[in-house]
Amino acid sequence: MELDRPAIEAELEHILTSRCFRSRKMLSQFLRYIVRESLAGKQTQITQHAIALHALGKPTDFRAMENPLVRVQARRLRDQLSDYYATEGRFNPLRISLPVGSYQPAFTHHISPANAAIALQHKPAPSTSLGPGIVCIPRLFVTNEITGWPLITRLTREYVDALTRFNFCQVMFAQNASDQAASLAQADFSLFFDLHNGDTGYSLKCSLVQHQTQQIIWAESFAIGNHYPAPPLLNAIFKRIANDSVSLERGLAHDVWARQLLDAGKPIADHHRVMIAARQQLWELSAVNFRNLRLVCEQRLEQFPHDIQATIIYADLCRSEYLLKYREFESLKIHWARVADTLMQLAPGNAHSHLYAAGAYLLEEEYELCLKALQAAQAINSLDTHLNTISGLIHIGMGDWATGSQLIQDSVDISPIYPDWYHIPLCMSHYREGRYLTAMQEAKKIRLKHFWGPMLRTALYQRNDLWGKADKEYQQLAQTCPDFVQTGQSLAQSFTHKVNQVIGKVWADVPNDTKQL
Repeated sequence: MELDRPAIEAELEHILTSRCFRSRKMLSQFLRYIVRESLAGKQTQITQHAIALHALGKPTDFRAMENPLVRVQARRLRDQLSDYYATEGRFNPLRISLPVGSYQPAFTHHISPANAAIALQHKPAPSTSLGPGIVCIPRLFVTNEITGWPLITRLTREYVDALTRFNFCQVMFAQNASDQAASLAQADFSLFFDLHNGDTGYSLKCSLVQHQTQQIIWAESFAIGNHYPAPPLLNAIFKRIANDSVSLERGLAHDVWARQLLDAGKPIADHHRVMIAARQQLWELSAVNFRNLRLVCEQRLEQFPHDIQATIIYADLCRSEYLLKYREFESLKIHWARVADTLMQLAPGNAHSHLYAAGAYLLEEEYELCLKALQAAQAINSLDTHLNTISGLIHIGMGDWATGSQLIQDSVDISPIYPDWYHIPLCMSHYREGRYLTAMQEAKKIRLKHFWGPMLRTALYQRNDLWGKADKEYQQLAQTCPDFVQTGQSLAQSFTHKVNQVIGKVWADVPNDTKQL
């Protein structure tokens, strides 16, 4: 193709700032060097020796015949570009590749939308676990296009940029008709950003539409005033949209996409299996679903050990094991540390890498390192409510109940769409402060099918002199959890010392006669 320098440079920046590349310094330097040399008309000078010196930082006496570094990195670069165009860049009209047997990059136009579906049938499965694809589309419903259109396109673009810091979904921006046609052929959902006139300025109306059924599965409106929203308001809007549509635990796009694939009755593609198993575990937290998700993750990572998304889900299994005590991992502390270390090597720029590193530090009671890791995670992505909630739990584990409870309460307040287990740490926080009635109200909101809810309700009904309710709650607990005593004692002894003190007090409020049965 004829070189379009601005377009190629723009595509290069898209690649280098993507999730696939931004934490891979050596591959990024390799790609930047060969593209810029090619654009400068120096294709014949792109040799193994030149790449080693100018891109990979090797000395002038580097011998390509004796050292396979450039060949190894070239192969990795090809694989990484393939993953990028299978995920974040799959809608990009211009593509950069590195042909096998060459160190000169190739620049090609993507296939037309009319042929996209045919091409997808023959595309090899990516080596990264994938969730749903979402295209974000700005639309204008105001008379003043001069100010309205730049505002809504900028807002939509910035939301897409913010979501590059999230995991488990592919999000793109489509401004014009050709972009939208291409995306509609491949994405699973459209997220519309509609600008309307409101009572006190502009109103932003967002709606998430499933392509297959054309049903609106979520919609919300936000008053934004007469000008582009200031950062605090913009972050609050983006946090709400992300929470309701793409968050790990309650994102409606994930739920609808997973149910659609399961209801189709067809074999689940290998690169979707981790996310489908994760949804099944989140829909019903149980030892059986936990075990299945662990097996799916381990099978996936055995085949693709560099699958960052699968590694994040596996790290979250360590977190679930720590909190819910399924007893599926031996030596959880060692296991968690290994997974966290792998994540930091694979994706040091990913917020979840630092989050789960913080969890590993917590188990070692390395609180200073733990706090630094949490701060790094927040600096990378402060909009992810799941990340904020887990950060809150880790703060509580370090004994900082005020910060931890506030982070979790913020996740509850942002939207009515959140997991009810969030009320467990909030309940314990109120209990710790002696606010037993408030703690009891939090306990009533726990619908999680696990020992935590019945134990907290039994103890709090007892503490608040509601003997009949305490007895009824216990009878139900005894039927669903026969190893009541052993589980309760395990919970009271297997967290950090500062948390164990609170759980021990709750356990002490469970009626003595029940613990003797």
